[in-house]
Amino acid sequence: MKPTFKEFQAASKVLSKIIDPTPLIKNEWLSLQYDCEVWLKLENMLPIGSFKMRGATYKISTLTAAEKKRGVLAVSAGNHAQGVAWAAKRFGVDATIVMPEGSPLTKIRNTESLGAKVVLHGASIEECFEHAEQMMKKKPMTFIHPYKDPSVICGQGSIGFELVNQLPDMDFVFSSIGGGGLVSGLGIVLKELKPKVKLIAAQAAGCKAMVDSLQKGKVVQGERAETFADGIRVKLANPEMFKILDSVVDEALAIEDEKIALAVLRLIERARVIAEGAGALPLATLDELHKKNPRRFKGKKVVLVVCGGNIDVNLLERIIDRGLIEGKRKVRLSVPITDRPGTLHVLTGMIKDSGANILQVVHDRDSHGTGLTGANVQFTLETKGPPELKSLVDKITKDFPLCKVLD
Repeated sequence: MKPTFKEFQAASKVLSKIIDPTPLIKNEWLSLQYDCEVWLKLENMLPIGSFKMRGATYKISTLTAAEKKRGVLAVSAGNHAQGVAWAAKRFGVDATIVMPEGSPLTKIRNTESLGAKVVLHGASIEECFEHAEQMMKKKPMTFIHPYKDPSVICGQGSIGFELVNQLPDMDFVFSSIGGGGLVSGLGIVLKELKPKVKLIAAQAAGCKAMVDSLQKGKVVQGERAETFADGIRVKLANPEMFKILDSVVDEALAIEDEKIALAVLRLIERARVIAEGAGALPLATLDELHKKNPRRFKGKKVVLVVCGGNIDVNLLERIIDRGLIEGKRKVRLSVPITDRPGTLHVLTGMIKDSGANILQVVHDRDSHGTGLTGANVQFTLETKGPPELKSLVDKITKDFPLCKVLD
């Protein structure tokens, strides 16, 4: 199934006439933080907010007149759906998309607004695939697979040609893995044109079957698919995609959702970029590796592929909140005190002097261990970050030794 490099060149030539190159922007804040040149490849700036339109557009462009007349069918949690809908509209083709019932409302509406028919079925992508097979038996349509299709992979690989033109001396490229189409296409192009570039890919820890497979050198399947990053919520590792990925990925990691949420927040604050979980995952991966070995990236040119920005606004507040908690900028303190007049005033004064902001206070005289003359006070605070939090806790602990930060 692995496409030839000539096929990638053909796809890039076709897409260059339809899709403008996405921006590659150096971010000064992140570059300073990681002591290297951090470049953001903004695939979230495409018309549908995701790289997925590349593969879908090229695939549909290759269909015969008879295939186009029958219409196309796809399965997606959102981004591939919008990509297929956009491409189908561009070529005047009817499109039907099967999406999980819990798909973000914004992605459902966006897909429908592009003219596609949306069928909601099941709780997972796997159930959607099964339903799509039944639909194909009743009405023959051309199936546009989200990743396991040579034409789709070639379309996604057009990102690689753009990167080579935009930053020919790049050293590292970070990207996220869902089904594997993006990293496969990107990796094949980079290994052909820039073999010294290191390609680092990651999945969310809650659905990391492909990363586990790459780390062990053989296909292993996961038992769950749990992450807020719906664009990469793929439970199973496809054996054919594994073979391609295994030949192009230099390093594969799994990252916890809390760290991905923090990366979403950092991109908003440091780059003014709205990224969905899959789009922020490369930054979270860089952060994880940088903590282990900062010298590895010192002075290097690092590209982060922000693959999509279609985040559910109803979920964004919760994600930002998780990011604040992970970054120690929102914390809960438990402080046992003697329940006498003025004690709480002293405590809040310490917090005020530190520059922290009190969001909530719970003064509890009845919790276990407080005794008849004691109380436990729980604060929810906004802080400036880990150093300021440590300074505050050290100061409070001198007078209230049982103070502790709650998870």
